[in-house]
Amino acid sequence: MLAVAVAVAVMAPLAQAAPKRIVALTPFTANTLVGIGVKPVGIGQTLGGQKRLSKKLDGVRTLPLSHPNGPNMEQLARLNPGLVLSSPTWRKGAPTMRSLDIKVVMSDPDRIAGVAPEIRKIGKVVGRRKQARKLAASVKADIAAARKGIKSRPKVLVLLGVGRTPFAFLENSWGGDLVSEAGGDLLTAGLDEPGGFARISDEQVLKEDPDVIIAVPHADEDDIPGITKYMRDNPIWKVTKAGQNDRIYISNDNSLLQASTDTGKVIRSVRSRFLKN
Repeated sequence: MLAVAVAVAVMAPLAQAAPKRIVALTPFTANTLVGIGVKPVGIGQTLGGQKRLSKKLDGVRTLPLSHPNGPNMEQLARLNPGLVLSSPTWRKGAPTMRSLDIKVVMSDPDRIAGVAPEIRKIGKVVGRRKQARKLAASVKADIAAARKGIKSRPKVLVLLGVGRTPFAFLENSWGGDLVSEAGGDLLTAGLDEPGGFARISDEQVLKEDPDVIIAVPHADEDDIPGITKYMRDNPIWKVTKAGQNDRIYISNDNSLLQASTDTGKVIRSVRSRFLKN
């Protein structure tokens, strides 16, 4: 009986340590939470709209995000969270959050292989290990199923349009890794940057001569149509195999920019919409 009493005494603080009020700043962390049965009190605004968010998040307070700190700290403090699940994108805001006595955990995968481990990590932090293991296994199995039957590997250049300046998605970016997992032979023009994106000239695009170009406009909502038109009609890109074969595609959602728990679904979409493999 003494041993049982000691065990209960040790476990009680651990059970109480799981935070009850959580803010999730990314689609991945928000969807993971509701996937393991925890509803956050706030979520971050999502690039490209909220379509990829679970219906279980309907009605949850949405916080606008801005570089470099992420949420407005006054708005965040009003939600009185005990935990903020953030990402490296908003790293500079973490010290201010911690000064408000908020625990901050970075958890946003930048590779497909990191999805399941990060789900389990969140489950550990919020006291839902069993549910997280189940969700991680399900997501991992769906990713494996989505990759089956790849019949061709077209050469693909994925381009981020920041204004009229193109940046190539590299192998160490979420979108670059995702396209590779979907069966694309990712072209990077030999570029290498730790952040996963590198400036690329139109001449380099022409030299790479991709079979497929996937263009991702990235700007304020009002500027997206203009950037989309520029990328779709770029005269140099049209000379490439992708342009000659009408295989310049525009991706206007955030699926190539931000991870979530729907990775298998996104891989299927990339294969059917862009790679045709």
